[in-house]
Amino acid sequence: MLRFVGARRVGFWVLGCLLAGCSGGSASVRPVQDYPFYQERDAVKVAVDPLFSKERAAAEFPGGEAFAEQGLLPVRVVIENGSRQTIRADLASFRLVRANGQSDNALSVQDAFATVKPPVGWWAALPILGPSASAIRNADWFKQFESRALKDTPISSEGSATGFVYFYFPDTEKNLAGIRVVFAFQAESGGERAFAIALQGRRDIPNPSAQSEPTRAASRPSQTPQGLTRVDGADGGVIIRSPAP
Repeated sequence: MLRFVGARRVGFWVLGCLLAGCSGGSASVRPVQDYPFYQERDAVKVAVDPLFSKERAAAEFPGGEAFAEQGLLPVRVVIENGSRQTIRADLASFRLVRANGQSDNALSVQDAFATVKPPVGWWAALPILGPSASAIRNADWFKQFESRALKDTPISSEGSATGFVYFYFPDTEKNLAGIRVVFAFQAESGGERAFAIALQGRRDIPNPSAQSEPTRAASRPSQTPQGLTRVDGADGGVIIRSPAP
């Protein structure tokens, strides 16, 4: 009996260490203008950053490498309020709009969590952890989605905010071209600021930004063989003279 209790404590200690290791560690948030997809309206700047590739999703969320095949697209939203009014994100207004006009509302945190399955590590095979391991793992994973979701809290003048919104995006769709993220902010005066930010990116091209740009012919000054003197003549002519003996 004592042996079982001691082993059970060790099992929970291992579980706690593993869960602590998978929590946090997200990439730092950059200024809005450093993101490729951003827009400014009435001094309010907003950037959207879709975690479209498996690598990017895995770097931000535990188990994120499976998001694409499970149909989840997290989109980071970065907001800088340069206006003189307090604004608030209208979470119900966030939509993913395709070129054909099809529109999908953002998922709730609960629906986003239900779209994916928690990752199963080698420790899940330990019978000593029992059903409690699955419950604790699921609770920790849900906290990842909930704590990092964009909130509808007020953003004061010169303030900023960031968070994720989640969309269903099937793995069969490989291209973000022609797709826009549409949303709005409510100002304290009652006005509304609407945004529509176009996206780009492909899943079948690992790093589109790394594609080589068309090479440009270098403009080099004409060179004269060593020992000769170049003299520009009239009407654009060129005279090459040998050095004096």
